[in-house]
Order: sequence, then structure tokens, then C-alpha cells
Amino acid sequence: MSSSPNSSLNFSLESPPETFAGQKWLVEERDACGVGFIATQSGESSHKLIQQSLVALGCLEHRGGCSADNDSGDGAGILTAIPWDLLTDWLASVGKTNLDLTGMAVGMVFLPKEPELFTPTKAIIETVLKEENLELLGWREVPVVDALLGIQARENAPKILQVIVSSPDQKGDELERLLFLARKRMENKIKQELPASKEDFYFCSFSSRTIVYKGMVRSAVLGEFYLDLKNPAYQSAFAVYHRRFSTNTMPKWPLAQPMRLLGHNGEINTLLGNINWMMAREADLEHPCWQNRLQDLKPIVDPDNSDSATLDNVIELLARSQHSPMEALMITVPEAYKNQPDLETHPEITNFYEYYSGLQEPWDGPALLVFSDK
Repeated sequence: MSSSPNSSLNFSLESPPETFAGQKWLVEERDACGVGFIATQSGESSHKLIQQSLVALGCLEHRGGCSADNDSGDGAGILTAIPWDLLTDWLASVGKTNLDLTGMAVGMVFLPKEPELFTPTKAIIETVLKEENLELLGWREVPVVDALLGIQARENAPKILQVIVSSPDQKGDELERLLFLARKRMENKIKQELPASKEDFYFCSFSSRTIVYKGMVRSAVLGEFYLDLKNPAYQSAFAVYHRRFSTNTMPKWPLAQPMRLLGHNGEINTLLGNINWMMAREADLEHPCWQNRLQDLKPIVDPDNSDSATLDNVIELLARSQHSPMEALMITVPEAYKNQPDLETHPEITNFYEYYSGLQEPWDGPALLVFSDK
């Protein structure tokens, strides 16, 4: 087809131009974390599931960032059920037998490497455990292969230990609540009495149910760096895995994911407002399950942390305050429920969102959230 005789423009329908897919950086790069999960339908634990999750994590390498040394990843990690078979074997080797697992918990802890900081930091942890009536069963040094770390990751690597404890009278949700209180007290005590340790002290997890193995490594390195993940005694019925692409904070060992409850892909667009509202809300926090101990939980959020870590802090508070993790996520990250045809016949869902909208503003922006506390 041609234009009018007075026009010099000619058009042809025979070979339409190629569709422009976008700039190369937009089409070929994916600057967002990789996250996923795997679980058995039967609930049966196995080491095969750990192996499968590490393979899946390796497939997410293109979703993660890496340092100039090409080996210090922005972070990778895995959240699973606690491998009690592995840990009780170790406890038996140090003379701890006939233990009641229902009252036991384990903390995965990053500690400063410097002796002048390591020893007093460890002492503060032990002091708080004693004050909270948690028996220290042992400190287990997590077997790792430091030679696999990149230059930057090795220079900033913490000492990685597991603290195994037992409660004589608490279990289940009550024990999880006590562990949360104890950990927050440790964080505040170290911040006040040993501020030089603040940057290198971090509990990846402290729970009677779950554990997190993570670090500033590439996806493929995680399972080789942590030798426990290759041990057949390490078994779980589920795993949450994550490969990080840091966008709003510099890479750090504690900021690798999963966090204590969740793995997050995307960015919190309302982060500044969410942090400010949480800080303002601290003065009015109240829940009967905490009795007179809410002060020990403050501050709830740390403005210096990543958006994922901050959201995890809030989810953890709700989950330990007699909400299920599912409820906690629905409260903080509500769906677009207004004028939603699919919810017209489910007023109980819209009523839930309406009720909590007056108590908690939305954390807007997550692309994907995977979570567990079981």
C-alpha cells in the first residue's frame, strides 16, 4: 500500500518491523532476588529434600548479585526444620543424652571473630539464657569450608556457632515466645554494653522448630560451604531457599536470606512510612501474652536493616503474639480486596482486612513472600 502521490513516505504490509522488546538491560537482566520453596506432601522428612532444595537454589544464581571478586555473593540461604538427628548425635558426643526434644531449641549465631569481642559477646548470651531459665546444653561450632569464600566474604565472615538450649517448663508457642524475648534482650544488652560487637553479632534463627543456614555466598557454594547440608542426617520435610540481589542495602552476612520466618522477592515501596509508623506505634503496643515484658522487645525494627529484615521483624512480632504466620502476612501485606469480585461471597475475608487496616498500614510492594515457622 502506498501513500498519496504528494507524499514521499511508502508503507508496506509485507514485512512488518520487528517488535521492540525493550532495552538490553531490561530484557536480559533480572535485578530481583530469587526465592522458592519445596515441601513433601506427606510431611515426611528426608535428606533428599535438602539436596533438591540446593539444586533449586543453584538454578536461581542468575537472580543474585555478586561482588567484583566474582565469588562473594550478595547472599544465599536455606530455612528448614531443625535436623535433630544431626544435633542429638553431636550432643551425645559431648555427653548429653536422654533429652526431651519438645523443650529444646537451637540458635544459629554469627559472632565476632576477634577474641576480645567473641568471648564477652558469648558471655552475654549465656547470662541472658540463665536469667530466662534456659539451660545451655552446648555450643557447637558449625563445620564450614572457609576456602570456598570469596575475598570480600572471607574478610567479613563471622564466627558461626550453634547454641543449643533446653527449657524445663516451656514448649511449643510458649517456648518460641520465650526464645524471642531472650534474643531481643541479648541484642539490646550487646548494643548497650558491647557496641563494637553489634555489627558482627546476629541470630540467623533461634527456635525450637526451624533453623537458617545462610551467608555471603553464591547459590552453588552454600551447600559446599556448610558441611552440615551434605550430612545424610540433615533431614527436613520442607525448605525455603533464597538468592539475594541487594538493592537498598550493601551486602552483609546477616542480611542474606531467608530471614527468621520468610524469604522475600521485591522491594517494599512504602518502607520509610512503615518504619516510622512501627516506631511511633511502640509506645502503644499491648498484648496479654507479653504481660509486663513488652519493653524487652523494643525496638521492634532497626532502620539500618534491609526492607526484608524489617518486614521479618514485624511478622515475627505478630507471629509470636498469638497470630499464625498466615494471619501475620495477611495483616501486613493485604491483597487488593476492595471491589474484588472473587471476594463478594466471602465477607469474612474482607471484614478481616477492614478490621486490621485500622491497626496496621500495608507493607506495599512485595513480589513474592515465602514463609514458615514449622
